[in-house]
Amino acid sequence: MTEKNLIAQHLETALKAAKLAGAYILEEGSKDHIAVRSKHTNDFVTDTDKGAEERIISVIKESFPNDAIFGEETGKEGNQKTGRWIIDPIDGTTNFFRSLPNYTVSIAWELEPFKPLVGVVYNPRQGELFWASKGKGSFLNGKAISVSSVSHMERALLVCVPPHRRHDLAEQYFARAKQLFLSCSDFRSYGSCALELSYIAAGRLDGYYELCLGYYDMAAGMLIVQEAGGMVESADPARPFEDTRCDLVASNGLIQHQILHMVQS
Repeated sequence: MTEKNLIAQHLETALKAAKLAGAYILEEGSKDHIAVRSKHTNDFVTDTDKGAEERIISVIKESFPNDAIFGEETGKEGNQKTGRWIIDPIDGTTNFFRSLPNYTVSIAWELEPFKPLVGVVYNPRQGELFWASKGKGSFLNGKAISVSSVSHMERALLVCVPPHRRHDLAEQYFARAKQLFLSCSDFRSYGSCALELSYIAAGRLDGYYELCLGYYDMAAGMLIVQEAGGMVESADPARPFEDTRCDLVASNGLIQHQILHMVQS
């Protein structure tokens, strides 16, 4: 099978899994009570997270039983020789259990680490399905999308997210964020990295800076930004992306070097 056909089949599976998980999440979210547990400081999980991930993995294994899995809730399994799926069943769990609409299902697939070939991000509450496959562009509900044309920082709308799970990094972060704030038009933060990256791909936002993400938070959105014409890089050239920590700078590409200069200076 050619890589082109392989990518197309994995995209079809990712879309199917995301829709199934999204429908389940909406059903669970409509119930009167959602049980919430704490995994770490400011890091929460619900039974719905786990149920959604189980459903996603079930769909994947129907078509690709030998692929490796890296899920936020279930961890790692399998050998990556035939590829690896990266899953965040609910990116924005706090938004989900607080009934805020900005949460997503995020599913990516790759053959090489940190080089996703398929990315799907689904916001079920707002009915927006973003996806991309390598070399084929990025789409929102079937319509091609592209990054913004904003090239001057003073007009840029940026996402800047404090390190809410790593308060020890607050001083460093806010010093850099202040430089960005004084240079740009305004900040936004939606509580889901996958959604924020998808918004950059759709031209709704222009740039993004955040520390200490998990790779599952950003893998799908990373490809969607790249295929829409944008850029995604590590905020620190001495710290490449890892499964457990990604320090992220993303943008429409036109302001990428300006953001990097500010966060690295």
